[in-house]
Formats: sequence, C-alpha cells, structure tokens
Amino acid sequence: MNINIDQMRKFSIQTFMKLDMPEDEATVLTDVLLEADLREIHSHGFLRLPIYVERIQKGLITNKVELTVETENASMALVDGNYGAGQVVAYKAMEKSIEKAEETGIGLVAVKNSNHFGISAYYSLMAAKQDKIGIVISNVAPLMPAIGGAEKVIGNNPISIAAPSGEGDPIVLDMALSNTAYGKILFAKEKGQSIPEGWGVDAKGISTTNPDDVINGGFLSPVGGPKGFGLAFMAEILTGVLSGGDFSKMIPSMYDVNQKQSIAHFMLTIDIKKLIPLEIYNSSVKQLVSYMKDSKKAEGTEQIFLPGEIEFLKEKRNKEKGVPMEEQTFKNLNELAKELEIDALTV
Repeated sequence: MNINIDQMRKFSIQTFMKLDMPEDEATVLTDVLLEADLREIHSHGFLRLPIYVERIQKGLITNKVELTVETENASMALVDGNYGAGQVVAYKAMEKSIEKAEETGIGLVAVKNSNHFGISAYYSLMAAKQDKIGIVISNVAPLMPAIGGAEKVIGNNPISIAAPSGEGDPIVLDMALSNTAYGKILFAKEKGQSIPEGWGVDAKGISTTNPDDVINGGFLSPVGGPKGFGLAFMAEILTGVLSGGDFSKMIPSMYDVNQKQSIAHFMLTIDIKKLIPLEIYNSSVKQLVSYMKDSKKAEGTEQIFLPGEIEFLKEKRNKEKGVPMEEQTFKNLNELAKELEIDALTV
C-alpha cells in the first residue's frame, strides 16, 4: 500500500509532539524516516517509529535534544548528545561539521551519547547538497562476531560517503558492514518472508534463511568476511573510541527497553573548493561518471548504476505514488495512533 506523503508527515510529527518533542525536532526525525521509506530502505523507515516512541516514553531517549560541546577548535568538535533522538543529534552535529568546513576546509564532529540515527545517507547528503563531501559513520549495538568468534562483539556499523556529481543527484554510498542491515531481518520477519542465504547465521553459527533464527540468538554476517569485520572494527575506533563514548559490548540493543543506548557518530565534511576550484572538480567527476556509465556492459545488463542512483530513482517514483508501507507496519502505526489519541492513517 502507499500512504499520502503529507498525511504520513503530519502523523509522524504529531506522534512525536504528543511526547512533548519540539516541533522542529519532530520534523527532523520525521524527515529522516520519510526519506528512508521513500528510498525503499524500509528497515530504517516508519517500521522503527514504535520502538522510538517506546524508548522516549520510558525516558531512554530524551524528548528534547540538548547538545553539550565538550571540546572545540576551528575544525573539530566533540559533542555529547545527552541521549537525545539520534536523528536530531546527528542533524545538528552535521550542521556544525559543515559550518566548520566552510571556515577551515574541513570539519570533524565526534558525537557520543546519541541514539540510533536512521539512514546515514541523510547526513552525508547534507554536505553533498552544499557542494561538499560528507563522510558519516556510526556504531550500533553488537550484531556480528569477530572472525572465528561465536559471540556478538561488534556492530554492522554503517558508513556513508556522499559527493556532488557536478550535475543532477549526488553520488552516495550508504552501507552497513554486514551483508544486510539488521532492520532488513526485522522487515522480513514482519512480512513473514525468508531471508537470502548469507545474511545471517543461527546461534550455532549455521547459515539460515529464517529471520527468527538470526533475531533469537543468531548473528549477522560481515560483508566480505574479514574485510567487513576489519572495516567495522576501525569504524568502532572512529566512533565510540574516538569520542570517549560507548562501543562494542557496552552498547545494549535498541529493543532492550530497560537500558539507555549510547551510540557514537563520526561526521566529517570536506569543502571541495578549499582544495581545488569547484569547476575542475565538477569536470573531473563528470568524466569519472562517464567512464562508468559508458563502459562496456556485461551480457544482459541494460544500464550501469552509480552508488545511490537506484535509491534516487525510487525516491522520485514514490514521491508521486506515496510512502510505500507493509500492512503490518500500517496496523502497528494505527495501534500507536489509538494509544496516543491522534488521527489514524488511511490508505
């Protein structure tokens, strides 16, 4: 089914404002969720809204973000999110990163004591839309074992890099460091579907296609085996360790509603024009794009896509059709509407 975008935005903002969240912060949180679903990254979209609400209601996520700057100079800052909504904390931190890059050419903001922030591309794109390169990394609760291990010790820490393309949509990489995001396992369970081979293993380390096996004591598999594990490990250093925040086994699951999470982020912005003239960058990146798009295609391939291009196409299509949503998610949101005494969603 597809839900009218304006109706979905109003529903979400009302939901968070019912929890005494300021309207501007409720709007940021809503925009991140909306962009995820429009880009058909449903694992990070409105599927997550009920757990965010529950964590806010239990005081595990504060309903108003108050960033504390602990250390700052011209090009760097360390900020404490004070357990605010991850989307809002990350948005404000990326704004600071971009401001610093405009002054010095590069802006690094390390964040501790935040929460799950949704799709990382949202924040890297904030920089790319201003003719800058954005690099965003976050840690998450442990979901993967070390290579050769049989215990969750590291998250599938997402990385996003976005860069202007010279014309049209930016080029954006947005990936978790497991073969799939944990939210996609949850999404498959909600739809009553099996998962592809290689997405995860059960509690005994045996590959499974049943999402319940992964959720109930199993593990996600790192992308590329040791390479994915290595990237996830270094991402942990750049986030939790570098910020002085929590990392690895110190971070409880988002679905443990008895404990606060302390998620850490790494937000880096590079102002291209402080290195080379923007017109030279644009010319070069267009040439690079042409090398990819115009290259010889494998048999059966009709078009070569750049990183993020497919998601932009989905977003454009869904802006016309409405927010795509599974029936179970629709039911869960309307149960929440009843609880909060706000208008239910309609198809």
